[in-house]
Amino acid sequence: MSINTVDKPEDKREKLRLLREFHKPVFEALGIPDALFIPKLAYKPAGMTEKAVAYFASEMAKGQDIYTEFADSEYDPQDSERRLYKWRFNHNYKEEYQLVESSGTFRYLVPVAELVLVKTNSPDILVEQAATKGNIQLKLEEVSATPQREDLSLKDASLRDIAAILWKKPVSNKKWVNDLIVKAYE
Repeated sequence: MSINTVDKPEDKREKLRLLREFHKPVFEALGIPDALFIPKLAYKPAGMTEKAVAYFASEMAKGQDIYTEFADSEYDPQDSERRLYKWRFNHNYKEEYQLVESSGTFRYLVPVAELVLVKTNSPDILVEQAATKGNIQLKLEEVSATPQREDLSLKDASLRDIAAILWKKPVSNKKWVNDLIVKAYE
């Protein structure tokens, strides 16, 4: 039995190119054809109760929004709907996200709940697509990456949620809680 131990980077580069090509109409519609696009695996890290993606410190330091599709380390899509998400750059990422180290490499864990859904390819209408003379026009909506609840019960609130409310600062990992705080104290 032969095991191929040679990594073929050209295959990974080609997969990455194809992933980006799939989302190219969205990037063009948003006016950011050179958007920072980094596919990542969404997983539940040890010690966390929710899924996260791990961005390298060098990726976060670019100071840009990061667009991502959930994919494994070989750039094989892990989501049948091929959803595109965006992490909005946060200047305070060094203080607000958990830093993990593995073999001398540092990564920041960003909860999936903080990602913004930019586009989905499901039959549900979150995005309208209309082909016109070979061009694709997109009406894009940003919606939370996780379903929003009508209300948050106290037993479901994290310490971060409570701190956000008490401090009157949008530091929650739940975008909708932060939005409420911002609106309440404008």
